[in-house]
Amino acid sequence: MRRTAARIAFATVSVTAAVSLLSACGSDEPADAGRHADPAALAWADKVCSGVATASAKLSQPPAFDPANPQGTKTAMVGFLNSLSAALDDMAGGIRNAGVPPVPEGQSAVDKATTTLGETKTKVTDTLTKMQGAPVTDQASLQKVVADADTTMSGLSEPEGPIKHLRANAELDLAFTESPTCRQVYGGNA
Repeated sequence: MRRTAARIAFATVSVTAAVSLLSACGSDEPADAGRHADPAALAWADKVCSGVATASAKLSQPPAFDPANPQGTKTAMVGFLNSLSAALDDMAGGIRNAGVPPVPEGQSAVDKATTTLGETKTKVTDTLTKMQGAPVTDQASLQKVVADADTTMSGLSEPEGPIKHLRANAELDLAFTESPTCRQVYGGNA
């Protein structure tokens, strides 16, 4: 069960790492005092930061796993996977709803980020479907469900989340760094 909890945590990291990366995305001073982000790129980053904040709110209550209650543990895992799936949808929707970034190669960065989110969501959905249909009556059946979930989630390999694809674009990185909305949503160190 620890490995599956770790895989679920890893999928959560795909979303929360994006939040963490955005949390560090701004400061009171730009990285290069002589260069500033384009206002349209800043507005775009603001929209994305707001979408990530909405997504991360869905993950504020991680499940409690109780080995003495196999059915309750399964139910908690299913509930959390549903929340994770919704958070991934919110994040992808936030990126798409922000529109095409007004920077060179901006659409390419968005495509990579949303592809990463889609791949993660597919793994979460596959795991959720299998987990919902699996009977759990005792520790042995719970361990089977956990092992199956671990196998399904094993392909997740994006610890930095989809925001890394957006921040790989120098112009978008600068916009995230200077975004007032990121600072407001994620605090003074955003």
